Amino acid sequence: MIGETLGQYRLTKELGKGGFATVFKALQPTLNRDVAVKVLHPEFIRDERALRRFKREALAVARLAHPNIVAVYDYGEHDGRAYLVMEYVAGKNLKNRLGRPASLALALDVVSAVGSALDYAHSKGVVHRDVKPANILFTEDNRIVLSDFGIVRLADDDSSLTRGVIGTPQYMAPEQALGREVDGRSDLYSLGVVLFEMLTGRVPFKGDAPLATLSMHATLPPPSTRERNPDLTEAVDAVAMKALAKSPDERFQSGQELRAALAAAVTAPERPDDATMLVTSMTMSPTSLTPVPAPADLESLYRQLLDLVRRRDWGATVNIAAQILGVDPNYRDVSAILASAGNELRFTRGSPPAGSESEALVAQAKVAMDAGRLMEAATILQQVLRGSPHDAAARAQLEEVNARLAGEERRRRRAGRLDQLYALAQSKSQAGDWHWANHILQEIVALDPRYRDAEQLLSQVRAHMRAQGMHAPAGEIASLQDQADLAMAEERWADAEHRWAQILHVDPDLAAAREQLETARRNGAVSALNAEAARLAADGQWQEAIQKLEEIKALTGR
Repeated sequence: MIGETLGQYRLTKELGKGGFATVFKALQPTLNRDVAVKVLHPEFIRDERALRRFKREALAVARLAHPNIVAVYDYGEHDGRAYLVMEYVAGKNLKNRLGRPASLALALDVVSAVGSALDYAHSKGVVHRDVKPANILFTEDNRIVLSDFGIVRLADDDSSLTRGVIGTPQYMAPEQALGREVDGRSDLYSLGVVLFEMLTGRVPFKGDAPLATLSMHATLPPPSTRERNPDLTEAVDAVAMKALAKSPDERFQSGQELRAALAAAVTAPERPDDATMLVTSMTMSPTSLTPVPAPADLESLYRQLLDLVRRRDWGATVNIAAQILGVDPNYRDVSAILASAGNELRFTRGSPPAGSESEALVAQAKVAMDAGRLMEAATILQQVLRGSPHDAAARAQLEEVNARLAGEERRRRRAGRLDQLYALAQSKSQAGDWHWANHILQEIVALDPRYRDAEQLLSQVRAHMRAQGMHAPAGEIASLQDQADLAMAEERWADAEHRWAQILHVDPDLAAAREQLETARRNGAVSALNAEAARLAADGQWQEAIQKLEEIKALTGR
């Protein structure tokens, strides 16, 4: 394509090619400036729906105006090709500077710039999904900018066998690797991987194949940065470990929070002065918990907890963290510290618990579980299984704990969804938009018939509709289709399936909606199979994982 012209842009040089697009340097004659033109591969624009989606993504990205984000100037279509026109960055990318540990100053500069860019984009509802060194660029005046926002969502729904895991495996968050819903915290995990690579010269996980790498992200705790770079302080290592927490809730919640923590760690001394060290006469072990403290003692316990982390006394760390969380489950970053300590107990080279100690630990975990302290119970049981992987009682109890944790997460998400729907239904009712209020309230009642006064409000809305002789308008189908298209674009297959089914309920003769319903069902099944394959591979069950991939092939015909 060198020498061709797309719109007003004459392509002069190929800069690179990726899975979704080829990037060219081009001349914009009207302003006499060089630009970068990203031309989407033709196979991703096979129909009008895909083209509309590409344009919607392009417009969303074009609205981002931030000094650390590569500017998008234009969007166009030419002879069946769709393209984006962006700021041309003549400098190199971060990938060119890696391969060995970078300076802490550079690491802080990158985290500050990229974190700021991500915070801004997330505030606009845009998730990057592919933060990696190759997308972090340095301009000629040494400004750090992030490129390729939204590009990974431009692939057509049927373009890949790895539904839900589009991205770069070495930098993907666990939820993204498992095909689950992602948000801004997934980008922050990827930035955490970039930070780890800058600190150590290597990524935390790299398997023999992409599937193995995804499994590592989903299941294994990250290695300590200090094991790969002994020059790093424990404070810096703690920042990297929190950035790579498996649960999004346990990570840094914003780029600003990550930057502030890293800046404090870079300037912090290796150890506090002896005068500020908290001295305690308590004798602590992972098998004996002290009485639950009063809330006034939490700050003192927290300082003690930090001291234990510095001394890498992981058993005592679990003990104190559990006491704090028993009083205040959201106290500071104690949940993240507990998770990290549990990983250390599980994977360090210390001697495993003896048989009698294992029995005591299982009993202790049962007490914690009965009291609702599920994270504490999970951490204790993981410690037992580290030394006794075939302990049936511990494994059964851990499965129960995990099931309860998953149930709590589902209930939390469901409650949040109901709250959002109810607020929207009230807004639509107050505005007299009876059709939409009726539709939303029906969804609420289907999820929970006893939710607040939803049934009463639904009766009132239907009375208004009957009084005005209203029937479902064509606009309702269009609105539902917009929601279904958005769910498909964001790979929320269950939501997409639900929306297409609603459309068919209103108009059963819409063949296109029936086709999209089948696509959503198929992609949802493929996403679930991918997640199961990743889990099996992580457990070393390669034959079973391959079988799941064969099932994917049977579903997709590829």
